[in-house]
Amino acid sequence: MRGEGSRVWDDRGRSYLDARSGVWAVTVGYGRPDVVEEVSRQLGRLSFAPLTDAASPVAFDLAAGLVERLPGDLGTVALVPTGSEAVDTALKFARAYHSAGGDRRRRIVISREYSAHGSTYAGSSLSDPDRGLLRGIGGRLSGIRFVPAPYRYRCRYCAEAPACTLACVGVVEEAITAAGPDRVAAVFAEPVPGPGGVLVPPAEYWPRLRELCDRHGVLLAADEVVTGFGRTGRWFACDHWGVVPDLMILGKGMTGGYQTLGAVAMRRHVSERLERRLIPHGFTYSGHPAACAAALACLRIVHAEGLVARAAAGGARLLDGLRRALAPCPQVGEVRGLGLMVAVELVEDRASRTPLPLRARDLDRLERDLRDRGVLAFVDNPVMLAPPLVVTDEEIDHLVEATSAAVRALGERARG
Repeated sequence: MRGEGSRVWDDRGRSYLDARSGVWAVTVGYGRPDVVEEVSRQLGRLSFAPLTDAASPVAFDLAAGLVERLPGDLGTVALVPTGSEAVDTALKFARAYHSAGGDRRRRIVISREYSAHGSTYAGSSLSDPDRGLLRGIGGRLSGIRFVPAPYRYRCRYCAEAPACTLACVGVVEEAITAAGPDRVAAVFAEPVPGPGGVLVPPAEYWPRLRELCDRHGVLLAADEVVTGFGRTGRWFACDHWGVVPDLMILGKGMTGGYQTLGAVAMRRHVSERLERRLIPHGFTYSGHPAACAAALACLRIVHAEGLVARAAAGGARLLDGLRRALAPCPQVGEVRGLGLMVAVELVEDRASRTPLPLRARDLDRLERDLRDRGVLAFVDNPVMLAPPLVVTDEEIDHLVEATSAAVRALGERARG
């Protein structure tokens, strides 16, 4: 097996356009010798440097490179091994922030339905209960409350209304009020829930969320593990709405899949308060030199090759192509997306919006159809596409053709 650009080959030599980017992680493409050389050079120079002792120069360089691109005053970066561990870290930091300020009662954290915050215990606890990440394991961490996500197509408040009412923001404030504003530590949210269905919020959602968190003294934590580093057509998804979260959680695309690395970026008021107290937290492989070298190389490539703008243009091409190709298919309820993350939601019919019932064999058949057409996708309902940022226009057109053909065939089988 091997990979190059946006494509991977299996052990039989068959080529596939990887519209999953591995697991949302591959940004600059497979098989980049410039990234491999940077990682190899760093391993030869210094193969390990625990942050608990002293950070390596490459870790400092990466932190500086991140801060240069992060919005607002997100000026302090805590490096951790993965995005899931970054979620755990952000949760601890949010509660520690209030404790350090004398508000030891602030322990409640509000998360959203359709969320996917990782596979660690804290990440699983913050993820939508329907994902079943704690099935057979036990209860979630205490102090976590869930509210609806901004899911316009199926909004329980305004799906049938001519325009969004932003009731999905109002329920966040209701949850804060019900819990007691002096007991809520943070709101955790993905700017665009990717694994949850590519739920693109209305333009006013994040500014309103920022305002209500400020009003109640609650930290806003944006999980950009999936959406960061150009995936949505901006460096970070929060940039679309001019919002600066108090904590930004990073991972996946930061190293383009070449190494494992995550981070939590903090605004000045958070880092200054936490610096005054020793927080017993860290991981053996936090800020590993080779991972930092990979991330630095990927940051340079994304900038030098204009991949953020390419993701915006390519995503628009993909979204428009799929909408036109699937418009005649009555089993397609909605095609939505932002940048290079697009979802095709399947329904029994558009009038009722009833989800198309798909059994395991239906999903297997759809996945097989896509593979036969040379495409790897996230096969569920919705079907989700997220190719690497280096995907070409020709590859996007092939992705549109293959996906629309496979989805139309699924619709015909459902009608039959």
